[in-house]
Amino acid sequence: MFRKWWFKWLVVGILIRLILMPITVHPDLWVFTSAGYFSAYEGRLSIYEDLANLSTNEPNHPLIKIAGNINDYFIYPPLAYFTFGTFQTFLKPLLDPNFIPQYWSNPDSVFTNPSLPWHLFLYKLPSLFIDIATAFLLAGLFEKQSRKKLAFIFWMFNPLTVYSTFMMGQFDIIPVLFTVFALALAKKKNYFWAILSLGVAGSFKIYPLLLIPPIAFLSDKDLWSRLKYLVLGFLPFLITIASYISSPAFRQMVLFSSKNQKMLFLGLPVSGAEVLYPFLIILFLIYFHSLYSKKTFELYEYFLIILLTMFSVSNYHPQWFLWITPFLIIYLIKYNFKYALLVVSLFGVWLVLTLLFESSLSYGLFNPIFPKLKDAKSFADVFISSDLLFKFKSIIRSIFAAVSIYIFISINQKEGNYTS
Repeated sequence: MFRKWWFKWLVVGILIRLILMPITVHPDLWVFTSAGYFSAYEGRLSIYEDLANLSTNEPNHPLIKIAGNINDYFIYPPLAYFTFGTFQTFLKPLLDPNFIPQYWSNPDSVFTNPSLPWHLFLYKLPSLFIDIATAFLLAGLFEKQSRKKLAFIFWMFNPLTVYSTFMMGQFDIIPVLFTVFALALAKKKNYFWAILSLGVAGSFKIYPLLLIPPIAFLSDKDLWSRLKYLVLGFLPFLITIASYISSPAFRQMVLFSSKNQKMLFLGLPVSGAEVLYPFLIILFLIYFHSLYSKKTFELYEYFLIILLTMFSVSNYHPQWFLWITPFLIIYLIKYNFKYALLVVSLFGVWLVLTLLFESSLSYGLFNPIFPKLKDAKSFADVFISSDLLFKFKSIIRSIFAAVSIYIFISINQKEGNYTS
């Protein structure tokens, strides 16, 4: 094993992650760990109703005091929260059961708690194994050894994975794993499990459900078979939410959450009350292309342009960019780095926008070792006025959209030294 080409890259990548895991945190991590605590320690299974009723039945519950409107926090499908609970159940022997309740009682006290680094490490630990699995799956999408190495190295050292998963503590790595797994299965023509994999990914965060139609349409030439695959892709999501559909709290927190509708914020008015959604127009054009075009794209290319379209028309959160990272790596390698400047530009735009969010998403992540960063100003505060800030951010987002359009053009024309 020690002679394997990937071993040294894996070790260095893991060391970077192990260093950052116990010394960085974003407040969202406490939301996920609180959800896991409810499941692992209090046995709450109807988490949406239980949380919605907290403000009524337990108005003095400390979580109400620090979170305010809980509906804005617990916005993910139930499989995500069951997973958090499962992780904490397995880690129970290593965790302090009073750690989360103490945080609820006094959030600031967590930074003086000597066990904070240990708990940050444990809460992020499951993601490490998921991340490593993603690296190997991504490398396995290529035939040539040199390309396998590049894909593996790029994944282990790309800043998005380290930032989103091991600094912020977000769980986007889980749906990313299943989307890459879907590509690996589709490569072997195993469309049944590939589509199910996307459905499972969509049961953690809803965005992979948008990727189901292209894989369904490319799986077979028979219309009925395509429709069967299309339905199959949504089954995991529908099954996992079935028992919650009747819950008003679930519908409000998850299905109709404003964060799940960001791509629809951009609308072109056609009357006083109706609009045309550019995102949906482009999305369905992509679907029709995968269904009818004689010159179809590769599956990862459909995934790439769908997500680029979403990000181009929405005020996306920094960690969401991880969703698109594996497909950008594939694009970079398959086009033999001809469009490296485009990919670097997208990462550059992401970095600028991330720095212009609140400081908790940048240098504030190092609160565990520099507690005073909790009150630090963000880079956005250097702007003279909010109008100037928003104009600058609008320019940056426009550049992102332009780069995305040209990536679509390059895919459509298959320009450059492309290798399938």
